[in-house]
Amino acid sequence: MYKVEKVGKGGISAKIVADSINSDGNRITTYELEYHRYIHGEVMTHRLFSRNAMSSRAIPISKMIDQVESSSAVPIHWGAKQAGMQASTECDNTVLDNCGEPFSREDWWKFAMEEAIVNAEAFDEAGYHKQIVNRLIEPFQMMKIVLTATEFENFFWLRCDKDAQPEI
Repeated sequence: MYKVEKVGKGGISAKIVADSINSDGNRITTYELEYHRYIHGEVMTHRLFSRNAMSSRAIPISKMIDQVESSSAVPIHWGAKQAGMQASTECDNTVLDNCGEPFSREDWWKFAMEEAIVNAEAFDEAGYHKQIVNRLIEPFQMMKIVLTATEFENFFWLRCDKDAQPEI
């Protein structure tokens, strides 16, 4: 057995942690993946996968906030508004606050993350459970998942297409 790891843009990573072929020639592969929480639905659509993913309901609020602050999920392609599911061109427009002050897309994303953290901390201090509070910071969360399957062809065909979510 061998271990292969690939780290891509935005801290996204994939590591093969187990790979074997039985006497009939059937391969089974297990990956440890880390990716932006907001692309998790893309993985969940494939029913041939056996998977176990971290849960926002299981992680203490303070640990979730630490994780978001130390390695937050930031888009790797800032798509311009257009019809359809995929933005083909990138947008670099400034974002205006309520007073008309311009901010870069990266600075405004960071501001949104910081505001979500402030709101999560306020709910935490008020006594709300992590299953509610951690939802506020999910858009900025990286998540880990262990995924095992014998069939990956359809997944790679769909997710390597130019119309797939860029982070996947």
